[in-house]
Amino acid sequence: MKLEAIAQPWYCWQKILFRFFFIFYFIFIGPLFVLSYVVDLVFYLPFMPQWLYLPDYWYNGLDAIVNFCNNNFFHIAAATKPPNGNGDYPEQWMLVFTCFLLAVVGTICWSIIDRKRKDYYKLNYWFSLFVRYFIAVAGIQYGFYKLFALQMPFPSLSQMATPLGDYLPMRFSWMFIGYSNSYQFFSGAIELLAALLLLFRRTATFGVLVATGVFLNVAMLNVSYDIPVKINSISLVILCLYLLAQETPRLYRFFFRQEARASKIFVFPFETRKGKIVAGISKWAFVTLVLFFLYQQISGRIDSLSKRKMPAPITAGIYDVISHSKGEDTITVNMPDSVYWQNIVFDLGYEGSIKTNDTRFRQRYGRCYFNFDIDSAANLLSLKRNASDTVFLAQFKYTFKDKELVELYSYPREDSMYLLLRKRTNPFPLSERPFHWISETNR
Repeated sequence: MKLEAIAQPWYCWQKILFRFFFIFYFIFIGPLFVLSYVVDLVFYLPFMPQWLYLPDYWYNGLDAIVNFCNNNFFHIAAATKPPNGNGDYPEQWMLVFTCFLLAVVGTICWSIIDRKRKDYYKLNYWFSLFVRYFIAVAGIQYGFYKLFALQMPFPSLSQMATPLGDYLPMRFSWMFIGYSNSYQFFSGAIELLAALLLLFRRTATFGVLVATGVFLNVAMLNVSYDIPVKINSISLVILCLYLLAQETPRLYRFFFRQEARASKIFVFPFETRKGKIVAGISKWAFVTLVLFFLYQQISGRIDSLSKRKMPAPITAGIYDVISHSKGEDTITVNMPDSVYWQNIVFDLGYEGSIKTNDTRFRQRYGRCYFNFDIDSAANLLSLKRNASDTVFLAQFKYTFKDKELVELYSYPREDSMYLLLRKRTNPFPLSERPFHWISETNR
């Protein structure tokens, strides 16, 4: 069906809302987000065409505008720490407010200049297509990561050794989902289903319904548990609602009046055979490109996790500190300003944590985190603040008294610090992942 065949004059409020949404998301998402996948691809090629630098020019110019608006209107303090996967850092809010301001100003100017326009069917088709594929890409990326249980990992031993009350709600929710691979697989499969439905015009309406439910649930989790990706998740919900709002009259007539109507946004604009071929090739080339980079990311992540082995002879587990001394002084947890080590966790991937107030280590959720190296030939254990560090915070010579008791002597001065550790033999009940069809009582 041609777009002209369904064209009817728009109400004034419809044209104003369209102009606002178009300008806001044109800036917020960026018209070159598709090109960014092509830019990533050229890293596999021996040359870099100049036109592929366009995304850099766009985002550098946008950063300049955002900084100007923030300095003159919003006055939001910049982030003091680099982003570590969160999406609600101050610069992101600067971008949101700048897009809103520009959208308001742009809508006013556009409405004055183009006040005689009767509708935006053609432009809205392409904008809706852009939105549909943007949502689909998000569903594919998040869905595949959950299918392989890579987005929310199973709680580590250090996390299990942390009292529940020490956690912030974001980490609590992350571990809740990561505990169950089956639930994470299910939620990822639903996100992937929504994406697949959105890729085809005949199932796009159903896909919008599924995607709205999926991302509304994600947004509620982010808001309810203070997960710092509220901006992106709420934005996905708004984009879903933008498409759903246009399909609502059609759905109402179908379910309540038994009237079948054609979609006004999920139509095919090309009538010629050549146009259909070009459209089909472009669509699947883009999808293939997205899947290619997703495969690279997922395979790299799986390969990295497969190498997370615990070096012998110290095995993964939680070790309680039986005795802790410095020089001739025995340290206890009740001493003023004590840095007594209550227990130590050695985990996969050369990572671990200590229940202590020792500020030399990375503090998080009441524990101090570290990375470590083991020289089994010299019986040397080396602790460092981060995996990339070359300077060690502490080094110990270790000896095994038996299967459970381990002695650590500081290195190179053996008399400066001594630790006697006992490995816990009883695992955490949570790590056993119990499942019961029949339960006689609440557990």
